[in-house]
Amino acid sequence: MAEFVVLALGVWFGVGAIVAVLFLAFGVSRVDAAAGGASWAFRPMIFLGCVILFPIVLGRWISGVRINMAAGEAE
Repeated sequence: MAEFVVLALGVWFGVGAIVAVLFLAFGVSRVDAAAGGASWAFRPMIFLGCVILFPIVLGRWISGVRINMAAGEAE
């Protein structure tokens, strides 16, 4: 049982790390307009959260829903 938990967590964090790297490189500015203007020092700070919550991050990225849009910017 413990081996299964360790394997499952390894897979979760492995997939999450891949999604997080791709999201931080290409997707964060598409999802959050405020993050697009942030420095590159911001991205390592949110890396672990993206890894752990990768299903939510991936769903938001795929859906194309934007948050923090600039005033006057249409959806």
